[in-house]
Amino acid sequence: MAYKNSRLLPALIFSSVLVLGACGESDEVNEPVGNESQTEPAPKTGDASPGGGTDEDSIGGETFGFTEFSVEAGYPELDDAISIEYEEDRDNISAEYKNRFTEDDLAGDEAMQQMEQSLQKLELTADTPDEEAITQIVEAFGLEEGYEYIEAEVRYPDGTEKEYKTSGQ
Repeated sequence: MAYKNSRLLPALIFSSVLVLGACGESDEVNEPVGNESQTEPAPKTGDASPGGGTDEDSIGGETFGFTEFSVEAGYPELDDAISIEYEEDRDNISAEYKNRFTEDDLAGDEAMQQMEQSLQKLELTADTPDEEAITQIVEAFGLEEGYEYIEAEVRYPDGTEKEYKTSGQ
């Protein structure tokens, strides 16, 4: 009986190492996020630190005007073709960018580099009408015409959450 268990133990340890290694990819942003790479200052205030927010008292949202931002865009030939996620709070900035057309599947710093300029172009507020918000998102991220739907969710620093949706084009 002990002989059978001794052969299973190395296999179990090896498979555990593989599973844990696969979990190592993180969507956490480690590089500073903000307007230091622009020639003109961004209309938003401050730079986000990798730890989130702009200072200890901040809940985030100072860099782009929102604390959470997500977009899903689907096309007739490819459902969920574009997926963008950004989240900032006092403890963390996370980013994910997926584009099934270009086969991009980025997380963390790489995702932030891909979408930072687009996020800086957005001038969304809780009062932005749905149609205008969708137009800004389409233009900022260069979304191709012919989409079946675009769904965006935004949380602003005051806690207001907005959903913006459109179908067909």
